[in-house]
Amino acid sequence: MKKIILLMLGLGCGMLPLFAQTNRITVHMIGDSTMANKPVIPANPERGWGQMLQMYFKDSVRVENYAQNGRSSKSFIAEGRWDKVVAALKPGDFVIIQFGHNDEKTNDVNRGTAPFGEYTTNLVRFIRETREHKATPILATPTARRKFDGAGKLMVTHGDYPKAVRAVAAEQ
Repeated sequence: MKKIILLMLGLGCGMLPLFAQTNRITVHMIGDSTMANKPVIPANPERGWGQMLQMYFKDSVRVENYAQNGRSSKSFIAEGRWDKVVAALKPGDFVIIQFGHNDEKTNDVNRGTAPFGEYTTNLVRFIRETREHKATPILATPTARRKFDGAGKLMVTHGDYPKAVRAVAAEQ
């Protein structure tokens, strides 16, 4: 499954320059703090990965980063943020979808979702509504946290959320 998602991401990003040569397309990004834009003033070395994505494309590709700190798939929808993305979608666009960090906060009724419950339902909704606008959805698993065990090995901190993303990708 990991290979499928990496392949999807690779193909999706690899295809962007082909579209960019003939049409102006937009890469819409939805997710949490790990991909969100961070202030550059005052000086702060932290950047979301989505904040840096534009530099990898020609001017014919525009990156619109809707990701926000602290958002889950649930709160992103509830706050009307997804509606703004849907309103901006046009054929040929891409939507990169990455949630999980805040969906894990199941003790927070405004953000928490079960990985094979509401989280999966929300991912399927993002995919369906993206495709309804003839745009291409790209699922990304939650970014790994920098947490290591005593031997320096990266620890798994997202539980079943990456598995849920992979299952949705395989199904959809």
